[in-house]
Amino acid sequence: MSGKLEKATTHVSFVCQKCSQPIKLNRSLQARALVGVAETLEEKLKLEWSEEGEDEEAAQETAEAPEAEDLAPLPRSSPLTRKSRSRRSLETLSVIYDSLPTGSVKQDSRSTLKQIQIASETFALLSSHTDVDHPLCNECPESILDSYDQQICQTEESQRHYKKMAARLNKEVDVYKSQMVKLDKELEELQREEELLQSKLLKTEKQRKEIAAEMAEQKERELQLKEEEQVYWKEFNEHQRQVLQFKDDQISVQYQLQHTSEQLSRLKKTNVLNSAFHIWHNGHFGTINGLRLGRLQTVPVEWAEINAAWGQTTFLLSTLARVAGVRFERCKLVPYGNQSFVEVLDGKRRILPLYSTSGLRLFTDSKFDSAMVSFLDCLSQLKEHIEGSSQPHFMLPYRIDKDRIGDGREFYSVKTQFNTPEKWTKALKFVLTNLRWALTWVSANSIRPLVDVAE
Repeated sequence: MSGKLEKATTHVSFVCQKCSQPIKLNRSLQARALVGVAETLEEKLKLEWSEEGEDEEAAQETAEAPEAEDLAPLPRSSPLTRKSRSRRSLETLSVIYDSLPTGSVKQDSRSTLKQIQIASETFALLSSHTDVDHPLCNECPESILDSYDQQICQTEESQRHYKKMAARLNKEVDVYKSQMVKLDKELEELQREEELLQSKLLKTEKQRKEIAAEMAEQKERELQLKEEEQVYWKEFNEHQRQVLQFKDDQISVQYQLQHTSEQLSRLKKTNVLNSAFHIWHNGHFGTINGLRLGRLQTVPVEWAEINAAWGQTTFLLSTLARVAGVRFERCKLVPYGNQSFVEVLDGKRRILPLYSTSGLRLFTDSKFDSAMVSFLDCLSQLKEHIEGSSQPHFMLPYRIDKDRIGDGREFYSVKTQFNTPEKWTKALKFVLTNLRWALTWVSANSIRPLVDVAE
């Protein structure tokens, strides 16, 4: 049996707990002396395996309701930790059976398991007392020592920094102590200053109360003054309104006076007769208020326009006579629009029309010719009055000789019988020219009121 066990143990291998490489144990861990110990541990292993199920159920119940203290890692020396390490060691090791007879497998397996249990318990015991899990290969301890050296260096470096920090803090404490002494002195000064300020505050509070009482009196006085001010401003505004109203009335009167004066001046300068009777010319025709007086073969003026022109001419001569104070002899002018006429004052009261009823009988109408001759006689009487009363001497531009009018070298008759339209139109143009000159003289010299010619 010992030979079989020796053969079986020669093929047991473990794995390094750091680099996971397979390792071969030393012969001291595979000696026959460990077999007896393994037999005594056989029953313990069975008990542990039988209790393993109960421990797992308890662990599940504990995991369902963990407490704060259970979250802390278990120490390495505890039985639970050691058991878990032993179980982990059994799970991670690999048992190699190279060549075992078939009939001896059951008998040799028990001795092999004992040897494995002993080795695992030994490694678990080592792992529970150190920070490194066992077993390890030959190379891994060196790397672990190197890491420990680095940790020692870092710890020493941290220690140096802590010493420097402690020295600096000691210096700062000295500085703070000196500052505290200064601050204590400043505090004493501030306390004394506070006492002074408290006394000043009391005085100030007393003054404040006195000032508050005075302000109350001033506010009452202010209210009275505001009421008086409102009354004053009301009276002042009313006075200003009246002054402005008077100024507006004065300005309005001044503007009205100025406007009236301007109108009076314009009316004084305005020639009413010139505005009412505008005499001008249009080619061969003389015109009065835009109406042509005359007729040409090349320009057949309508008789309605000629009759209207004779009405305006009759009205102008009648007006000039009244303004100048002239009473016509032998005839009377009756302005009646386009049907004006001349009334002969010979006792028979004949009516001579200053209009033509038919253009076909124009140059055979004796009454129309007689009316124009009578009109020229009236114009001759006004001419004599103007020339006789003018100082200096004023003369109309064209002379009048019975039924003719001209400039002294050449005369034109106002009759249509035995006359041409051109000469008749020329004579009428001279008549309007004399009337324009007479209108200018009457406007400038006559100051007598209008006189009714009929009287």
